[in-house]
Amino acid sequence: MNCKILVCLVAGILVSSGCGDEPQLPSISAESGYGRIAVYGDTRTNHGDHRNVVAAIMRENPEVVFHTGDLVDNGLEEDQWVVFDDITGRLRERAEFFPAIGNHERNSRLYFDHFELPNNERWYSVEREGIDFIILDSCEGIEAGSRQYRWLENELQGGGSDFTAVLFHHPPYSTGPHGEDEMNLRETVVPLFEEHRVSAVFNGHDHIYERSFKGGVHYVVAGGGGAPLYEQERDSEYSQKFLSIHHYCMISAEGDSMVVTAIDTLGNVFDRFSVRAGR
Repeated sequence: MNCKILVCLVAGILVSSGCGDEPQLPSISAESGYGRIAVYGDTRTNHGDHRNVVAAIMRENPEVVFHTGDLVDNGLEEDQWVVFDDITGRLRERAEFFPAIGNHERNSRLYFDHFELPNNERWYSVEREGIDFIILDSCEGIEAGSRQYRWLENELQGGGSDFTAVLFHHPPYSTGPHGEDEMNLRETVVPLFEEHRVSAVFNGHDHIYERSFKGGVHYVVAGGGGAPLYEQERDSEYSQKFLSIHHYCMISAEGDSMVVTAIDTLGNVFDRFSVRAGR
């Protein structure tokens, strides 16, 4: 199926839809805003930009925040966690905070001391707002037959919600400057995502916003949390939208659809897509 980008302005909101046969986006009620679940990542440097992103997220009054990794520049440096705490402290007091570990965490004990996470704290799952969230450790590798792979397979088979979102640091699909599919995830976990009809996958690593679509799955690089922004380095037949911009995403389950809204630090919506339950 050939996909085309459709961009239109509706009631002041920029809507970008990747494929012509996607369902029409449901309306988001004023009461719920853009949802109560936020996703952002790559906040390791440029602390002023990180503060702006956090301030924008707090205006959404989220109940849950997911981070796609690279929280700090060097996870072994305790003073960097002090800065991170200063920037995110009020947000984490108000909302649950669930990170994925990135390569800049350097497998540091300080990362694990900072958070109380389910399972083994490297890969875990939570259900929030009718969405199953699966968080993986792409730094360790997820080869077929590995402990993490077997755990992931079991989670995907046993999920009880209409929607499943998967988060980890390294993107399988990105046109940013890092090596394409750096961790060989297209050969390992991507077939599982397609088989089990995952609703969306959120990554970081490249400091960009990019939405790709492959095998019925949306892949979102949400790496604009504060680190220096990157430019696009190559083309991809799967890429549907690319921006070098500081941003965050909000997620909501609205009836039979999961809606993802991408927003910049000024509150401008620059992308939005939906995934229908049981697609």
